[in-house]
Amino acid sequence: MAAVAVQVFGTPITQGTRTQRAQAAAKNQNADGKLDQVLQAALHSQKAAVGGVNSGTPTFGLLYNATGDPMTYQTSHDWEGHVDGHYPIIIQNGHWVFFKHVGKGSKGSVGAVVYNIQNCTDSMIAWNNHTNSPNTVYCEMNEPGYYDYCDWTVIHNKLKDSGTTSEACMKGFTTKVSIHPDGDIRCFKAEFNLKV
Repeated sequence: MAAVAVQVFGTPITQGTRTQRAQAAAKNQNADGKLDQVLQAALHSQKAAVGGVNSGTPTFGLLYNATGDPMTYQTSHDWEGHVDGHYPIIIQNGHWVFFKHVGKGSKGSVGAVVYNIQNCTDSMIAWNNHTNSPNTVYCEMNEPGYYDYCDWTVIHNKLKDSGTTSEACMKGFTTKVSIHPDGDIRCFKAEFNLKV
């Protein structure tokens, strides 16, 4: 059975105020085993990629929404490789999302994706899983629409100079992203939260 390119795990948390929904999502990241399921999917996909015929370098992204409201896809950028399938358009509050970004040959997988939170802020996460350099991640938050016209070269340089963790805050929301420093573990995790 082939691994699915993009998967969504969990039941949306939609009851209560925004703050109550965000707190419930943050507190229940593994409700109904959804975190266990997303980690199993990542492990299964990583094993399949190692044994597969694709010579590209995959990176597996795990995203979690605990903002209290749905997040909406805005844009993405690829420096090396491409997403396998499409990024999800909507990530509901309380959902984990899993996707695979595939690099070409030995160049690795280097990309970014932007989600809008509440028409209030755009949150950008970027990953660098290059075969000839340490793994790095970077995130930042800006006004809605900023990434439609930004200088991606500047962001790429910040990504290369970053480390294995990055955090940004804006208008009461936070974004945190982390990646394992070892190139053999090609997975990063990003969490989007409402500061409460």
